[in-house]
Amino acid sequence: MPKKRSRGEVRNGKLQRVAADLFLKRGYEGVTVDKIVELAGGSKSTVYSEFGGKCGLFISSIENLCRESNEPLTKIDYTGLNLEGSLKKLSFHILKLITAKRSVELHRLAIGEAVNCPEVGEAWYTHGPARTASIIRSVLESHRDELRRTTVPIERMAVMLHDSLTGDTLYRLLAGVGKHENDAELERLACAAVDVIFGNILSEVP
Repeated sequence: MPKKRSRGEVRNGKLQRVAADLFLKRGYEGVTVDKIVELAGGSKSTVYSEFGGKCGLFISSIENLCRESNEPLTKIDYTGLNLEGSLKKLSFHILKLITAKRSVELHRLAIGEAVNCPEVGEAWYTHGPARTASIIRSVLESHRDELRRTTVPIERMAVMLHDSLTGDTLYRLLAGVGKHENDAELERLACAAVDVIFGNILSEVP
């Protein structure tokens, strides 16, 4: 049974959710603590005592958005799938995640603000791309027997697949010149990425 959240946790969670929505829509400079409190309730003193101010709340909101985005990836059912099937299923869901409108907006926001506040970039990278790569690594770890013939470290393979998935499709969306692909196309792209990165390895699996 999930642990009951305290009033403070509920209050802080609402502040983070409201702040995240505002930051995504207006950017960091376009949001004030007054506006966050107006929509979320509570007080300015809470923002400063719990988060250290607007910047701290911004970083916390980025972390929460990344965690929420990656959460579905940790609940994928791989029952009955071998390494290839597991990687292709996970890759499809990663592509759906990173190309979702909200994820693209978060990517733009974090990278844009990281120039002036490196802590923002660190929070986004740690709880976003690095976390996604660690989920890929976990799948690879669970199929070590199918990887015994390769000398490439599992950590490197995870990053290679992650980087392959976050290539042209995402860059086009970030630049505003791409389109959001349907599931069939995302599945095709996911399978192609796995085949390119792991083709030789998978062909050697008995």
